[in-house]
Amino acid sequence: MKRKHDDYPNVFLQTGDCFLAVQPTMVTTVLGSCVAITMTHLPTGTGAICHAFLPDSHESNRGGRDPQVCRFVDTAVANMLQGMNKLRVPLQDLTVKVFGGASGLAVRTEGYSTYNVGRRNVDAAKKVLKDWGLKVDTMDVGGNQGRKLYFMTHTAEVWMKRLNGQLQE
Repeated sequence: MKRKHDDYPNVFLQTGDCFLAVQPTMVTTVLGSCVAITMTHLPTGTGAICHAFLPDSHESNRGGRDPQVCRFVDTAVANMLQGMNKLRVPLQDLTVKVFGGASGLAVRTEGYSTYNVGRRNVDAAKKVLKDWGLKVDTMDVGGNQGRKLYFMTHTAEVWMKRLNGQLQE
């Protein structure tokens, strides 16, 4: 049986990456303690998603520009919004959704605190989005189950499957 999203290009979003789409695309990703933030401007069909695994770039003791800015929630959001600005998308018109931030899933990254990283990722997402003046339309965060997301960039539709459960719409 053919699903309606089978007609679109498919992209799998890796941990620490962002994706900005100007053409309709189905983006999938799998989350544990990481967070995914989706943004869509419905009038133009422009969409973006990030898969961040650490809350705050200021916790990094690296010098210079980070080659993987989307690993951090704060810089991932800034990166997506810069892309939207370049496309002249009015940020106040974005549909924003946040997913992930499960607890009980260990993240071991040298030099970074891993204490409650799922909750810290969610808190960072809420804070940075508020700081940018963005309202979150949908949020499914926390808990102790991973999530698989399917995101249609041009419609803001997100289908979510708990890693041990049923597909939810």
